Amino acid sequence: MSDSTVHLAVTSPPSAADLAAQTPGGRNRAVDFYRAAAMAMVAVGHWLGTVVLLRHGKLDGGNLLDYAPEYGWFTWIGQVMPLFFFVGGFASATSLRSAERRGVRPADWTATRLRRMVAPAAALAAFWALALAIGAIAGGFGIVALAAAGAAIPLWFLANYTIDTALAPFTFRWFRARPVGFSAVLLGLFAVAEAARFSHIPVIPQLNWVIGWLGFQVAGFAWQDGRLPTGRKLAGLAAAFWVLALAAVNLGPWPAMMLHHGGLEHSPTHPPSTALLLFGFAYSFTAAALAPAVTRWLERSTRAWKVTIAANSVAMSVYLWHMTAGMLVIGAAYLAGLLPTMEAGTAAWWWLKIPFLLANVAVLVPIVKRVAPIEQRQLLGGPSTWRWGTASLMVVAAGLSISIKAWSSPHAPVLAAGVLGTLAIWHLVLRDRPQAEAAGPADG
Repeated sequence: MSDSTVHLAVTSPPSAADLAAQTPGGRNRAVDFYRAAAMAMVAVGHWLGTVVLLRHGKLDGGNLLDYAPEYGWFTWIGQVMPLFFFVGGFASATSLRSAERRGVRPADWTATRLRRMVAPAAALAAFWALALAIGAIAGGFGIVALAAAGAAIPLWFLANYTIDTALAPFTFRWFRARPVGFSAVLLGLFAVAEAARFSHIPVIPQLNWVIGWLGFQVAGFAWQDGRLPTGRKLAGLAAAFWVLALAAVNLGPWPAMMLHHGGLEHSPTHPPSTALLLFGFAYSFTAAALAPAVTRWLERSTRAWKVTIAANSVAMSVYLWHMTAGMLVIGAAYLAGLLPTMEAGTAAWWWLKIPFLLANVAVLVPIVKRVAPIEQRQLLGGPSTWRWGTASLMVVAAGLSISIKAWSSPHAPVLAAGVLGTLAIWHLVLRDRPQAEAAGPADG
């Protein structure tokens, strides 16, 4: 679960039932539900959207939208990353308030959060570093690098979330001090970068990779701080943003989809655009409006709450490894001569997706069972201590973000450097053994 999970001084992870029984009253359980649901949606969406075909005996592939852009409507359901940053902002605000009460230094808070995120990613990096080494020895480095890039498709999120997490102690402090002013400055900077994109000014538009996703995190701060309207007013605000998002893709230059694919003149997400911002706020505010009802349901249904807790305990493992499972299935299908040859998006192609989806699940489940304890040990560990200054932590976060981003490069040497860079930062800088706290509620 998020940082608000109960920390226990135990030698083995507590069960979902144990954690459910210790859930503090007044908890916004919808935040946990949304996080787990978003992770599941991402895994299924990536599996559905991945295209690998055999054409004239050669591999061909990419994004489903490259082949069948008419499925762009699905992205209005499946693009859940704004929601994830939104609930991440809520969880970070809750955790930072708790850390402040307990006297935890901001640098220690950030180091703890980074270690919790990077530990599972380091395990994935170790797997692909070994695979790349074996591929190089066996003369198949190129094909393994191609699979490693496919497995890294979800990792852009971790690269961006690393930066947002490192900035959170500062952005949350600035937001609390001047919520309207800080939000206005953020939106102003976003608008400048967006204008630079349309003016074909280089570099400056790339700032929205940070500013755009940070905007959803700050909206999560506002939700946790009680600054969003409630009830019908919040539902009305969400409806207004849906109208604006629809207007943006119908009257503006952006396509009516919320994912990037090749050949787009005005990408909605690379970097985040005005269209994505409007869509993301609409999606997030809708979730916030529904949150009281979702929380009441999870309070009534013990089974649903246990499932939510269990899902959150493996959420990062599922997120990180689901495309690796997909690449393993594709590799096996290629060797067995079972890759599809028909056009992507056709009825026959969709029918063939069913056994591939089932195979992906069958491969992912044992992987998650194996790697989930890494994630769970970090979640149940106590706070870490950062021995160097805050500036050095920002440098580490930036280096980690760049390494993770490089991991998805189509250029094999850059990809290998990204994998090795991620491992090096983890083992040389971030790896730590947090001291377990006594049993009790943590982080609100």
